[in-house]
Amino acid sequence: MHNHDQPKAAYTGAGISPVPEPGKDAEPPEPYRGIYLMPMFMCLYSHDLEESEVFWTQGLGFINLYTMPGMMIHLRRWAFQDVLIRKSGSNTGDPDTDMESIGSLSVAVTEKQISKIVDACERLRPGSTSAPLRKPWNSLEARILTPEGLILILTAALAVDKKQTEVYLNSHGQ
Repeated sequence: MHNHDQPKAAYTGAGISPVPEPGKDAEPPEPYRGIYLMPMFMCLYSHDLEESEVFWTQGLGFINLYTMPGMMIHLRRWAFQDVLIRKSGSNTGDPDTDMESIGSLSVAVTEKQISKIVDACERLRPGSTSAPLRKPWNSLEARILTPEGLILILTAALAVDKKQTEVYLNSHGQ
């Protein structure tokens, strides 16, 4: 099979995959605790963050990588298996978390791209987008409702102060 969209010297992602080679004796990797920019992740909504955390950690083998108490938990299993669970329900004060939805899919974009994508989607489906907003987890985000009913979150990571990040990680045992 030939992929006409790939240059001849295509990048191979197999070398960074955490999935072990198949076989009866395959050993699963440990949960990945490193920090990286997530290319894509699932975002779910829960009325009970504590119950969700217990289910995902004790049942599914994820770890709690990060918590914003009462707002969100960031869970991870292997590298690139990230799930954010956000508090849902009425009166949370945030239109994103007030929505009743099974979840959304977040896709990484650049800060330069986000407004252009929102504008293009708004032209195609008026009323299907939100304006980009800065979030407390250091990103610029916009919501798009797809024709299929999926809430697609465009998320552009914002530049961070590397010294401030290092101080934070060192003070939290990272």
